[in-house]
Amino acid sequence: MEPIRNCINTSSVESLAQHGIRKVSVAIGVFDGVHVGHQRLLKELLKIAKETDSTPAVLTFYPHPRQILNPAEPPLLLVSQEKKVQIINSLGINVVITFPFTKEFASDDAETFLQDCLYSPDVKLCGICVGQKWRFGAGGKGNIHTLDKFAKKEGIKFSAVEELILDGHPVSSSAIRRAVTGGLLDKANHMLGRLYSLCGKVEHGENIATKILDCPTANISVSQGIIPPKGVYAGYAVYGGGRYPAAISIGTAPTFKHRDPAHLLIEAHLMDGFGEMIYGKPLEIEFLKYIRPELCFSSVEMLKEQIGNDISKIRELLKKEKKK
Repeated sequence: MEPIRNCINTSSVESLAQHGIRKVSVAIGVFDGVHVGHQRLLKELLKIAKETDSTPAVLTFYPHPRQILNPAEPPLLLVSQEKKVQIINSLGINVVITFPFTKEFASDDAETFLQDCLYSPDVKLCGICVGQKWRFGAGGKGNIHTLDKFAKKEGIKFSAVEELILDGHPVSSSAIRRAVTGGLLDKANHMLGRLYSLCGKVEHGENIATKILDCPTANISVSQGIIPPKGVYAGYAVYGGGRYPAAISIGTAPTFKHRDPAHLLIEAHLMDGFGEMIYGKPLEIEFLKYIRPELCFSSVEMLKEQIGNDISKIRELLKKEKKK
């Protein structure tokens, strides 16, 4: 996914003046995963910006507030900060303000929070939208009622967007994390509104897949994101603006006993004869569907036969998916 050209990534509302922006409306939140609930909020932002003739901008925070407030149990993020910005850009919002979240900032009361995040003598704030349950300021004492009062006082258009309910449950980043961790990719993808993906660099492996299994793979070193359970998945590999059908494997290659069982391998076999050398280059893998668990085979021949069956099954599944 490529970012929109001419997008602005900055750290304050005030700095927007340097880009010629004098009127802005903001959607505020962490936006990890930019799921369908977030997307509803961003649609409301675009509506408010149009009504007020202002520039729509997302105001988000980094690091994740829970990483600062509860460092012993930081959340595993669904996407990197860079990926989050790319997704927001792809939804038609070219301005992302990433406010640094620190212990000092977390201790500010709600009024100070609003002053620090939103006030600028050079950029007029025209609109604010947040989720209905969004809280801010020390102890989470600020809420939509605080924002509504602030907006009325300042003559700002304000909207609190209801939680999105899917299959009887609210959509949230936490729910998506649980779904991915549990291997419920269909559920995670439904809440994301797109396929869950991991990004990383292609690294050299032992060439087992190429030399022994006749099934070359890209070994991906992933530094951020939640890794689904071990097994085989149908999906896609995204590289250089292209999207390629892929058989994805996560596991420890137990058939090859010499391997370190603690070393997790994330591999993608690009099924349509992709031959470009991409070592050291970034690759994104998208997970469509879980196919089977990781298995230990008594012989390489049995493993090769299973891989052939997996690829045939994945090819058929992706063909059906394309027709939808």
